[in-house]
Amino acid sequence: MNLENKNDFIQEVLRIAKEKGYTIEIGKRNKLEQIDFGNKKLHAGHLEQLFPEILQSNVNISELIEKVAPGRPCSHKPMREIISELHEKVFN
Repeated sequence: MNLENKNDFIQEVLRIAKEKGYTIEIGKRNKLEQIDFGNKKLHAGHLEQLFPEILQSNVNISELIEKVAPGRPCSHKPMREIISELHEKVFN
């Protein structure tokens, strides 16, 4: 698998999130695909802002999410799991 651009990254994150049982929906206000983590959501615009920095080794994912989507602590752990799985598929 090759993540050459933001769109590839976003689609792969959404695919993994769906596999893990998270709901993927279209936002009512911004019409962007988004992952529902229960109480809070991250949309494609947030994911775009996280790329490519979130793929670097030893990056603080919680800190990155807070920069682009503050106040969504319930998304931190699931995103770490999603990015970990993405790393396994892309870099191994």
